[in-house]
Amino acid sequence: MKTTAKENLLQLKDLVQVIGVEKYNTPSVILSGATIGQHIRHILEFYLLLVSGSFAGTISYDKRDRDLRIENDPDFADKIIDRLLAGINTLDVTQTVKFEADYSSEGKSQKMISSSVGRELAYCIEHSIHHQAIIKAGLIDLKIENFVNDQFGVAYSTIRYRNDSCAQ
Repeated sequence: MKTTAKENLLQLKDLVQVIGVEKYNTPSVILSGATIGQHIRHILEFYLLLVSGSFAGTISYDKRDRDLRIENDPDFADKIIDRLLAGINTLDVTQTVKFEADYSSEGKSQKMISSSVGRELAYCIEHSIHHQAIIKAGLIDLKIENFVNDQFGVAYSTIRYRNDSCAQ
């Protein structure tokens, strides 16, 4: 699973290395005015919280920094990806952690759920793929979809299904 997470991050790395600052920060109509950089930041912060939370024993995706440097600077995002690639190597996927979340709009219903680093890593991969699909729509809107391959933002189960369907 660590290999899959690193492959996922390398797809993002490939994108941030070619997109350029202007396109990274261009609001997209398709993304309701959001930018590619905002979605990249969102993905990377979930991975960052997983790595730091694995050391602390509690993971809370609600407590993101929302670091605008990641959102606005693809070179900075690239450095964060390098940090995450190293951090993922340190993870013990069998480690038990607490997952902390508040699913109320008032912010008054904090819940702690038993989880594992492996389960949360799987979540980060799925979460990233979901946002990569959104990013791909933004890239199409900005007419730079050639910056990513056809499998960017596509679930691994869908890729396998498509490959199996073509083989028959």
